[in-house]
Amino acid sequence: MRTYYDQDDRQGFEAGQDLVVRRFTKWATAQGCEVDPYAVVSALEFRHTSVDGRLTWWTTAQVREFLLSYVPRTLSATADEAVLVPETLRMFLRYLHETGLADPTGEPLADLESAVTKASAEFPAVMADEGNFGVAKYWVMTAARKGIDRSDHDALNAFFAEVREGRHSYDAELLDRLVARQFTEQTERAFPQPAVSLPVDSELADAAEASPIVTQLRKFVDWVGDGRALTSTGNLKLADARDLVSLLGTGDVLEWDGGDKTYPVRSSADLPHLAIVFELAKRTRVVRVVKGKLVRVAKAAPLVKNALELWAAAFDALPSRGLLVKQSGWAPGYAQLLDENLDIVLPDVLNSIYGMPEPIPVVRLAESVWLACIEHAYFDLEPSTEPLWRDGLALEFRRLLDKLAEIGAVELTVGRPDPMYSMDLVPENPELPPEVQDRIRHALDVPSVDLVALTPLATRAVRERLLREGRVAPLVGDLADAAPAPMLSTLVGHYTAETAAAEISGWLATRGGREAGLPVLLDAIRESPFRTLTSDMLEVLVSSVPDGDALLHDLRTDPALGPIATRVLIDSGELDFGEVDDRERLLGMTEQFLVLLEAAGPEGASEALSALPDGELAGLREAILGSGHPDQVGLAELGEIFEQFRPSRNVHPLGGLRRSRSSKGKKRRR
Repeated sequence: MRTYYDQDDRQGFEAGQDLVVRRFTKWATAQGCEVDPYAVVSALEFRHTSVDGRLTWWTTAQVREFLLSYVPRTLSATADEAVLVPETLRMFLRYLHETGLADPTGEPLADLESAVTKASAEFPAVMADEGNFGVAKYWVMTAARKGIDRSDHDALNAFFAEVREGRHSYDAELLDRLVARQFTEQTERAFPQPAVSLPVDSELADAAEASPIVTQLRKFVDWVGDGRALTSTGNLKLADARDLVSLLGTGDVLEWDGGDKTYPVRSSADLPHLAIVFELAKRTRVVRVVKGKLVRVAKAAPLVKNALELWAAAFDALPSRGLLVKQSGWAPGYAQLLDENLDIVLPDVLNSIYGMPEPIPVVRLAESVWLACIEHAYFDLEPSTEPLWRDGLALEFRRLLDKLAEIGAVELTVGRPDPMYSMDLVPENPELPPEVQDRIRHALDVPSVDLVALTPLATRAVRERLLREGRVAPLVGDLADAAPAPMLSTLVGHYTAETAAAEISGWLATRGGREAGLPVLLDAIRESPFRTLTSDMLEVLVSSVPDGDALLHDLRTDPALGPIATRVLIDSGELDFGEVDDRERLLGMTEQFLVLLEAAGPEGASEALSALPDGELAGLREAILGSGHPDQVGLAELGEIFEQFRPSRNVHPLGGLRRSRSSKGKKRRR
């Protein structure tokens, strides 16, 4: 069981989904609660198909969206038939917290339950309103109103054929609205971002204070004072612009040499660096234009004083078109192309740089930007012209990075690129055409290249944007106060070995160090209700402590963790299989079947057992069920699977939860 599956891993997700539904249903029954298992199926589907895909990360907003939007749109049931959905969700959220599966960065259980209570009052009416239906649900419910059995697929298909023939009336206006909404509400899974480390806020604030853009914005606001008149076109007056170039130190050239004589600048719009400060001041809303006059925004005074937030506000305004690339007057086509797509490609570039352990070669980013720009272009270039545009856009992109460096968003260096940036230049990579790979390979085959990395200030700002978008963007230290099991399970899905080690080190430090904290973590792993998750958590722990192999050897005799510790030691070559005694072999074999049960479901485990000779099944059953393995819930399920091989049992009692679904995944955003 994992709490995150790649969207293309439909088989793995469905196995995990079925496992959770089985275990939750048994848990709820033991609590004396009546639940709807398919409400949990729907809840997991809702989270799996979200932008972040975290199955156990829930907020109050997501509770409301699930109950008041997703279920009414997707569940082909009446309000009366779905009456158990809200309370089932409540119980499921309790189950996640009780079993340590709930993502610790989600909202507290009490807040989630309160959100369920509030949404429950609206649920029946929302569920009954056809305006909330999805297109598929609309047709299924329309068929049901006409007496068609929703469980009879042949009857439904016959009804749909009759609809296409015009033999049934329907609300065409409503259907048009539902179809239009369907296209706007589709969610794309985004790439999960790696965990990052950041300096403390005081250090970030000091960096923001030293940033030229913060100094310039503050001086600009002070200069505006009680107000400054603008030209009829909304530009700064030229005399004011000349003063500001000196005051702000923008470095703009006020006159240029035309050969025979010197030509002065005729408009403030021709001062590109000052133009950026002017636009950022307006877009961060520290100033605004009122009746042709530039005035300060009184409510923005706290923002101006807070260097860190002022820098972040300026950074967030950067992807806007017409700010960093295109200046006044004429610009070559490739510069316009980059500017027209800046709001798309710049966030993508920043996301690509974010969290990378080594600076990225600029040429790799430039090729990606070129591909993104031509994908959104509405014209075709002649083969002879394309290289000129591509090279021109690469130069414009390099100037863009220079401006980002001036603002304090990126660090530009020159050096040998890390080999990791050449590893995907292979024919099997479908995302990079062969000619693009050849250009990148040739560009990297030099002693040194231009490299780029985000500054800590930009890393912080990008992360804040990712979080606002609901995406995965862990920060080392965020789990310092988390309970042990949720902390470890989160590390499994979204941390590298290095960041996981840093997170665990910090977690242990807040609890008195290794001697006091390590037993707590081991107890949490022992109590995990899923063997696959137990294994993942133990492996991330032993990989994060200096003496991980020694710890595994100590755990070989542990009733709960011994089978996993032994298997990891054998897989790593630290233990020879000949050194394993009969007890360990039996527990190891049992562990394998329990993991198979969780990964492949009852059907998969049954298939594996059915391949064994009949004479071996009885002995295997006795050995596994009598192994003493601590996973009693899993052993009980295995016992039921063994029962199906008796002549009187033809159908597995745990079967029936697997559903037929499309295996198509969606393209994910960076």
